[in-house]
Amino acid sequence: MVAGSPSAPPKRIAGRYAVRALLGQGGFGQVYEAYDELTDREVALKLIRKDDATSPLDSKSRHTRETSSHHSSRSSPRTFRASRRTVTRSSFGHTPASTTSEVAQAFRDEFRLLTQLHHPNLAGVHDFGRCPEIDALFFTQDLVRGQTLSDFLKGASRETIVEIFVQLARALDYIHALGLVHDDIKPSNVLVSPGDEDQQRPQAKLIDFGLAHILRGEGATIRAEAQDDSEGIVVLGTPGYAAPEKVRGQPPDARSDIYSLAATLYAAIRGQRAFPGKSFKEVLRAQRDWRPELAGALLPASGEVVADLVGRMLQPDPSKRPQSARAIVLELLRREAGHLPQRGPNAEDRKEFARLLVEQLPFVDRAGYLELLLDKANTVLLRAEQPAEASASRSGARSHLIRTVLIEAPEGMGKRRLMAELRREIQLGDGLFVEASCWGTDPSALGPFAPLVVQLAAALGESSAANQSFPQIVALARGEDVPTTVAQQLMEYLIAASRERPYVLHLSALSHAPEAVRLQFDQLCRAVDHNEAPIMVCATSEPHTKVTPLFQSLHREQLAEAWRLRPFQSREMYDLLRATVGETPILPELSNMLDKLTGGHPLSVRETLRALIEENVLSRDADSWTLRGASAATEVLHKSLTQRSEARLDALGVSAWEVVSVLYLLEAPIAEEMLSELTELRRRRFVRTLERLEGEGLIARAAVGNASMIQLAHDSVRQAVHHRYGDSLNETRLDLAARIDELGIDDPQFVYLRARLLDDASEGTESCADLKRAAQVLFAASQPQLGARVLDRLIRRLREHGGVAALPDLLAAKVDLLEQAAGALEDPRKELQHYHIGIFIAELLGDHRAEAKFWLGLADRFVHDTSEDATLALERLDAATRAATLAKDDHLVL
Repeated sequence: MVAGSPSAPPKRIAGRYAVRALLGQGGFGQVYEAYDELTDREVALKLIRKDDATSPLDSKSRHTRETSSHHSSRSSPRTFRASRRTVTRSSFGHTPASTTSEVAQAFRDEFRLLTQLHHPNLAGVHDFGRCPEIDALFFTQDLVRGQTLSDFLKGASRETIVEIFVQLARALDYIHALGLVHDDIKPSNVLVSPGDEDQQRPQAKLIDFGLAHILRGEGATIRAEAQDDSEGIVVLGTPGYAAPEKVRGQPPDARSDIYSLAATLYAAIRGQRAFPGKSFKEVLRAQRDWRPELAGALLPASGEVVADLVGRMLQPDPSKRPQSARAIVLELLRREAGHLPQRGPNAEDRKEFARLLVEQLPFVDRAGYLELLLDKANTVLLRAEQPAEASASRSGARSHLIRTVLIEAPEGMGKRRLMAELRREIQLGDGLFVEASCWGTDPSALGPFAPLVVQLAAALGESSAANQSFPQIVALARGEDVPTTVAQQLMEYLIAASRERPYVLHLSALSHAPEAVRLQFDQLCRAVDHNEAPIMVCATSEPHTKVTPLFQSLHREQLAEAWRLRPFQSREMYDLLRATVGETPILPELSNMLDKLTGGHPLSVRETLRALIEENVLSRDADSWTLRGASAATEVLHKSLTQRSEARLDALGVSAWEVVSVLYLLEAPIAEEMLSELTELRRRRFVRTLERLEGEGLIARAAVGNASMIQLAHDSVRQAVHHRYGDSLNETRLDLAARIDELGIDDPQFVYLRARLLDDASEGTESCADLKRAAQVLFAASQPQLGARVLDRLIRRLREHGGVAALPDLLAAKVDLLEQAAGALEDPRKELQHYHIGIFIAELLGDHRAEAKFWLGLADRFVHDTSEDATLALERLDAATRAATLAKDDHLVL
């Protein structure tokens, strides 16, 4: 244990972390081994205090102290301005001045950055918080039990060296692909766990991102300060591992990390630094004299391939090094295949890279959801801290504050990710966030509220008034043997806890909760509103008939806001891809391709992007991306996506196929109520089928006015339907048209739909009579746009299949278009073409009256104010007059 030292932390931090041992310390704090009592796992707890908040630049330290600990626990006062994430804009709790310093902000930045990274060779992070007992900030992450790289590679075999090299290069490739630079790679920042029964290979972990920079995006700036004076050069980093260009004051980039990785491997393999020295200035002289050919003689144990690579990576000129970690990975896989027996060929490597890159894509705040949630949290949580006088003076002018947000969206639309982003920003703002899921609800009297109570009790501490006033509810939540009747105190406890510390409460998967839990949730929302408690309640759920009435009731009574997450729009898709692959010439084409293939559904975007990389349609051979849009691989991709859509539809069953088949035939968005009429599914099954289809990203739903419009989400679904039912689609069209007849509905949309289905199923002129009748009905119903579309189909059908005998009918259809739907066609050029062809047919048939009408139509609709158009209009009027005279129609002549 670590007790006894004056600077030791308390034995328990935040009421849940039992501190066990000091792992290491650095310039700004310490790292401890701790046990998280709430999640039952060991963690590394990284902590900085007010006492440690001293800038290395202010103290003129020549280098940062190196340790052999889990982390060197050093956060730098670096510039960090290009985060793709939403930056916390306010504090959600009582934040001491000591935790708002530049070092504290850098510590927050490091945590925010680490939440973006998900890779087997990087340590994941969990929670951020404050330890008020010692005025410190902390965050927790995976506890890596292992040796430093130098210790692990002592006497290691060539196979082990190559394996570790590949792992670290892949980790760099991953963070560089996200636009990040680690900027402090050294042996003590690499820990290696030996292989075991589950993990055959040793696993290296790159740790400590305290100096990491984000180099992508507008306004990205880097501060790598150096000064050459009598006292030496001041640089954030470690002599012998920092690249020469960084020591000279140039901004570090991916090639700087490549240099540091080579210096780290050299030191670990050989047992001494490549460039010994006590200062950056002394080391820099040796770095300038490096020759790549020296590595072969200095690193005999590594083999010639590793030695050659390390030699080239240590080139003092960045342009002469390998230009990307990706290039290093590919070269190792190619040249050291015999010493990587468990590593697959390039195809396997692509799949692994694709999986890791898309596992958690950068967060894009669609429609400002996160910003809205943070604004509400700012209002709800901080309102309790306003002076009573100020609150009272504004109470009359202030509108009713809604404290609950209900988010209803299918699986895969980003509910979990949105809440994770909110959780992180609340924690970074010194706020309290508690959460629980209704999946596998505890059968106890508190159900999913039990973990919420446990989290609150731990955060408030043993001296909390709420905990002391309601000890039995806390005991019940912890599973102790107390009467279940105390569950009636749940709402009182939750309200009392908020008086001590306002918080955000998130309950997920509400559609999976039993009725009793949904009733408790309803009571919670009403209690929070009635008591004006400083609690922001968030509930997320898939659409389901079990929760929809509850959500509607709370929304109708103005107790909650009801949200539905929508797919990515074009601009958001572009931003997502730019954050993923960086600024690249292929970005617009890639964005359009994914938009077309996925319809913006987040889950489909992730899976399709992964398939693009796996099939080598989107490739990253070095440090640039290539999109092979016209390659054979693209056809393979489309086939693969179609097969995936088919498999999903098969898993959903016959009702899903029925719905998507109808949507395929409609070829346009349709109102949900109308779609329900066209299927033979019972209402309850229809609604559930839509929910499941939307959850799988197979259909898209959009609100237009008061209607919910449904359409297929992307091309692969259309291709799946065509592949499955292509030979019988005409029969299905006729069945659907007959279904409309049976319904006997006079709705113009149904009239138009029936006419279109019959026309699409027709192979000759058999649909012409139906088209003509439909057009008359639509014009009578004052629907000129729909009537014009039907006439356009009738004209095309007569022209293609009617022959000479159909010329009178063709002319009559064009006259109807002129007289009843002038200007109704979406494309004016098509209307102009119809008039010109009408004149030709009228002349051919000797129908001068119809000819005169077309000339008048051209004069009325297709002229402007220029003198040239005025002349053209007069010419057309003269032609109309001549035709009307031949027709002996005095009315037309006038």
